[in-house]
Amino acid sequence: MGKELDGKVAIVTGGGRGIGRAYSHALSAEGAAVVVSDLAGGTDGTSAAETVAAEIRAAGGRAVAGHADVADIADVAALVAKAVEVFGRLDILVANAGITRPAPLYKTSPADWNATLAVHATGTFNCIHQAAPELIKGGGGSIVTVGDITTGLYYPKNGAYRAAKAAVAVITQYAAEELGEFNINVNTIMPGATATDMVDAYLGSIAGLGDQFDRFVAKANAHFKRPEGVSVTGPAAPETVPPLGVYLCTDEARAITGHHFQVTGGLIRLVSSHTGATDVRSDDIGWNLGSLGVEIPALVSKAERAQD
Repeated sequence: MGKELDGKVAIVTGGGRGIGRAYSHALSAEGAAVVVSDLAGGTDGTSAAETVAAEIRAAGGRAVAGHADVADIADVAALVAKAVEVFGRLDILVANAGITRPAPLYKTSPADWNATLAVHATGTFNCIHQAAPELIKGGGGSIVTVGDITTGLYYPKNGAYRAAKAAVAVITQYAAEELGEFNINVNTIMPGATATDMVDAYLGSIAGLGDQFDRFVAKANAHFKRPEGVSVTGPAAPETVPPLGVYLCTDEARAITGHHFQVTGGLIRLVSSHTGATDVRSDDIGWNLGSLGVEIPALVSKAERAQD
């Protein structure tokens, strides 16, 4: 396929690392200009966002760095303004920034609880609040939020994170309903265990839980239908997540909105509050826009028929 996002402009929050970095590169590979946003900092005077933007430019793409704390709506407003100032418009928002503060709820400090909700729930609200007017002005666009499985599994020490992600799911559903009339689709992608610093830190925080950790791993492997010999403790590469998000940002996928997709390696699972889980799997754990263009509309259609 050709470059499906030629002429479009995207913002990726948390774009300097992990899944966000993979999104930044994947959007650029399909022709989008990318504003790579991450927190400022770096002992050498640079930032992760600047590093990724430089990588994209070196590969022939268009990218600039932004430094926004998504919990601060003024930062997000400045980020959106930068996209418009540099590239002239905004078509795509990937609200990816995230943190985790592993602890049982009864041991979670109020500061950690508030920080987790601020980045995930308030941060997603801030990003949609500031980006939507520009998408409307441009005649439409796409928003991808980043969620997490909110039912069916107990993740030790992860109550604050998953509560925040449950809020993201609700925000996404409401935004999809409210923005549909403006030709804007809004969907959530919920990555499974992925090889990122945040996931590594989380798994490290629960590795000493003994039998409780073993039970968690067994249930997670069963939930994600992991092939024999492949464990949730062997996370998928970050690059396995963005293809679906990029597909949902194409004009072809604009009618797909208000859905929650779990992505774990080659497994894509559509999850809805109205239907049971419905899966498609890529045998080689390698989705591309062509195969997604066949499988995802059929998957959504199947779920919507079950809802009727």
